[in-house]
Amino acid sequence: MKGIEEQTYYEILEVSPSATLKEIQRAYERAKETFHSDSLAVYSLFSEGEIHEIRAAIEEAYRVLTDEMLRKKYDQSFLQAPGEQKWEIPPEVQGIPREKEPSLSFTGIAFNVREDTYRGKTLKEIREGMGIDLKTISIETKINMRILEWIEEETFDRLPAMVYLKGFLRAYAKSLDLDPQRVVDGYVRFLAESKKR
Repeated sequence: MKGIEEQTYYEILEVSPSATLKEIQRAYERAKETFHSDSLAVYSLFSEGEIHEIRAAIEEAYRVLTDEMLRKKYDQSFLQAPGEQKWEIPPEVQGIPREKEPSLSFTGIAFNVREDTYRGKTLKEIREGMGIDLKTISIETKINMRILEWIEEETFDRLPAMVYLKGFLRAYAKSLDLDPQRVVDGYVRFLAESKKR
């Protein structure tokens, strides 16, 4: 088995070079879950330093593969040097500054929020970052466009009853390949906190 430093970004996320943004998003979520700090199985197999290195590699792979320009440059580098065992990151990709602390990010958008917090504006940024328009979500989920807008714009006084809202949030989350329960819990928590203020 190759070490993490010898793997391509595609190998790190366990996706093919032709993977779509949705597939990369799904793989990233799975990888983060696997190497989460609560994962006892992983901590029994790797040292603390190795886990830190793997998590940093996952973040870096995700950052590059979800940025269209960086991915193109990375792919060109990969195609020009297929015989190399170690993946050389193109200088123009290396030179781009990174945040010191990795934060939760979707399709190149960084969010400095708790991993389980999904508010309307966050959902909108994730959707737009994936290049999906609201009409597509509405058609796929059969949810009225106005309700989707109210969810994203956090127009709480116009939202439907909680039982319907949770169903709409689940459908919305599935259409973006997000964890439906986390989205529902995060949005409802944010809604409750907003009403307290």
